[in-house]
Amino acid sequence: MTIEELIELQEAGSRAQVLGLKAHENPYLAAQRMPTGDTAALGDWVARHDAWRFGWEAQDASREGSIISHFKELISIAKRRALDA
Repeated sequence: MTIEELIELQEAGSRAQVLGLKAHENPYLAAQRMPTGDTAALGDWVARHDAWRFGWEAQDASREGSIISHFKELISIAKRRALDA
């Protein structure tokens, strides 16, 4: 996935939240988009799912006025994962 695709997916997630879609309505959860058997396809699917969800969550947090706490939580999770590795 290119950086342009990543940004487009994040923007799509953000627009979906503005339009009232819920996080579980992520298009990458649709059965026809789920990977089957190929680990490379699974990695790509996870990246696309996560990019869309990130855009949705960032928009949701900004609408609630809690964008700062949202990003602090993401940083905290990343730090914990780094320590666990």
